[in-house]
Amino acid sequence: MTSHVSSNQLSEAILESVQHGTYPASEEIISATFPPSAFFEALKLLKLARDEVKAQIRTSSKDSAQDIDGWISQAKQLRRDIETVQSSSHEILIKARRDEELRQDSHDASSKLRLLEEEVAFNEKVSTTLQKVLGIRRATSQIQHLVDQGEFFKAIDLMIQVEQESAVVQSDRSIKAVAVLKSESKELRQEIVTALTRKWHEVIRIDGLTSTVTLPHHPQPISSVADAMEKLGLLDEHILDLGKELEAVIIMPRLHLHAGMQERLLVVESNCIKTSESLSSPDIHRLIDDLGTLIGFLKTRLPPSIVGPLSQGLAPNLIEKLISVRLSTNIPEAFAALRDLDSTRHEVLRFSETIHSYDWPGEAQLQAWVNSIPELWVEKRQRTSLDKIRRLLKRGYGNIKTVERVETQVISQQDHLFTRNNNSDAWDASWSEEEEGTPKTQHDLQNAGNGREEEDVSAWGLDDQGYEATRSRDAASSAESDDEDDAWGWGDDKNLETPPRETLESSTRDVNGQGNERAVTLRETYNITALPTGIRDLIDSIISDLGELDVRKSSDAPAIAALSAVPGLLLVMYRASASNFYSINNKGNMFLYNDCLWLADQLRQLMRDGNQKHGLHFDNDMAALEAFGKRSYGKEMESQRTIIKDLLDGAQGFINCTEPPFSQECDLAISTIVDRLRDTHKQWRGVLSYSALLQSVGSLLSTVVDKITIDIQDMSDISEPESQRLTAYCKRITALEDLFLPQQLANSVPSGEDAVPLTAVYAPGWFKFQFLSEILDSSLVDIKYLWTDGGLKLEYDTEEVVDLIEALFADSEHRRRAIGELRRSSGR
Repeated sequence: MTSHVSSNQLSEAILESVQHGTYPASEEIISATFPPSAFFEALKLLKLARDEVKAQIRTSSKDSAQDIDGWISQAKQLRRDIETVQSSSHEILIKARRDEELRQDSHDASSKLRLLEEEVAFNEKVSTTLQKVLGIRRATSQIQHLVDQGEFFKAIDLMIQVEQESAVVQSDRSIKAVAVLKSESKELRQEIVTALTRKWHEVIRIDGLTSTVTLPHHPQPISSVADAMEKLGLLDEHILDLGKELEAVIIMPRLHLHAGMQERLLVVESNCIKTSESLSSPDIHRLIDDLGTLIGFLKTRLPPSIVGPLSQGLAPNLIEKLISVRLSTNIPEAFAALRDLDSTRHEVLRFSETIHSYDWPGEAQLQAWVNSIPELWVEKRQRTSLDKIRRLLKRGYGNIKTVERVETQVISQQDHLFTRNNNSDAWDASWSEEEEGTPKTQHDLQNAGNGREEEDVSAWGLDDQGYEATRSRDAASSAESDDEDDAWGWGDDKNLETPPRETLESSTRDVNGQGNERAVTLRETYNITALPTGIRDLIDSIISDLGELDVRKSSDAPAIAALSAVPGLLLVMYRASASNFYSINNKGNMFLYNDCLWLADQLRQLMRDGNQKHGLHFDNDMAALEAFGKRSYGKEMESQRTIIKDLLDGAQGFINCTEPPFSQECDLAISTIVDRLRDTHKQWRGVLSYSALLQSVGSLLSTVVDKITIDIQDMSDISEPESQRLTAYCKRITALEDLFLPQQLANSVPSGEDAVPLTAVYAPGWFKFQFLSEILDSSLVDIKYLWTDGGLKLEYDTEEVVDLIEALFADSEHRRRAIGELRRSSGR
């Protein structure tokens, strides 16, 4: 829709907007088009409005004309003031620029003046330095002339002055001549040092090839050179070198022994001293004389300025080398040769007086060595003894030796051993009583005469026929002990299980005069290595020396306390090192056990022989040896038991022992166990006594039968084929009885009743295992007979037998009746 807005309306809207800044209220005017024709009208309205504003201004200004004139006047005055200020500022700036230029000129003049002053000072310094350099240069020429003339004192004094002047001049590094001067000063000093050193070697000539030292007859030539060197600080260094050369060329060749244990002598010829080319036998007297000659030669030929410092450095080394190379090595190991040291002691004391007369140090050191001869001898004896122990261990077992242990016991009339040896009717009576079924424990068969616990006399092989009838459950439980309880335990205070003795000899003498006690001698043999006998020989030699010291009652007597400790040290070293050396052999632990107990018994014998008066007390050593041997024995037994248990674990509890592949595993486990026990018996037979052998192998066999018994008892169902297979296994284990024959029958083919094995004596679980084998191969009637009349109830309780019956036989009226009878017979 077209809006009808007039040009006049549009012009008025523009005027309103210019005058008041408002926009038209009418929407039509806002949206209307502004035509070109309206421009002239709008300009006309704007011009009229401007004229009205001007008229209004004029009208208003007529009323305030006076005020405006005042303002204009003030404005003009302000303008004049501003111009005045600007002019003054301009003048100030011009003056400031002029002052800055003057100040810059002044600074430039000052810099030029300072530069001129520095140039003057530098020139003066250069002049002074050049004059000093010229003076030093002249002085160096003079020093060179003095050195050429051999006037070292004047040359050195002048050299010191030159060095002082040079130190001042060298502070100025800006002059190249100073660097040249410094280099010349070093060269000059080195030239003086070289000349002095050359002079030193001319007056003190040392020839290492001929081992000769040449000195002038009078110390004055050396003294002048020494004084000159002292001024330059070179004397101490040359004295130190002189001491080293004397030690290398003269002292050490004289002290050391050469080919064939020969020594060289010192020879003084005119103004030289040297070592001889020829060799002679060692002699401490000649050595001391030669050392005194050497010290006197140096004392008379060298000035005090050299001898004093030389002695302070040379004497301690000389005394130390004398003691370590000749005196200490001259101390003998044998006590009898100690008397030969009296002459050595006298010579050393004479030498200490000699060095004291020459004011050389070392007298106290020599006196201390003389006083410590007994201690040194003990130290050497200890060192050599320990070295012998090391050589013995390194050498190995050596020759195996069979030794015998003898022990006498007193038994009473009530003891079965007494009646056995009495060969009377009471012997038969006592055994008939046992054969009637009265159970007796292993403790009941002990030696009642001496009151010692766990003295298993039934294991001596004297009552082999009756033991099977007298064995009880207590015998089985009493053998469950530690590895060390398997040891012999002679004289042990820990109630360890005592291994059996083999041979018994009874005397017919009446011990108490009433005929009810008898002395019995027990003997057995076993094997030891050469190590303990070697240690015993060393201890015997030490005891012999202690006896000599005690008889001598001389100044060497204080060595008794120190020497008496050596056997203990030998035994400590043996215990510390033995395990490593014995372990190289499969039988090492058993040999170590035998060696320790034999050595402990030898120490006990030494104590009985009254060696305590020498300060020897072997109580702790004996206990330590026995404990060490038993630990070794226990370690070996534990190792063997572990192997056996691992082998039996391969059978997996004999479950499915008739079905492949489990049957092959079971067969292999049993075969390996049997071979293992036989090999172990064969290996240990050449080491242990026969009783200890049976007890050790019996302990291993007991481990086997106990494990098999437990595994079979744990089987809840045993078929007839399994029962037959298990019975066969038990018979293969039972075949090991031939390892436990009495010693007198062990090497012969057993026959009849004389060949009863001693297996039950040494394997506590053997009877239980035998009954288990019978049960596996028996009927219910046979099992009932074994329970009522066969002694089965001595090894098994009712429920154990019931469990086996339930595993072996199917449920039936006969089985229930048999189980009921078993329980009724046991009171259940």
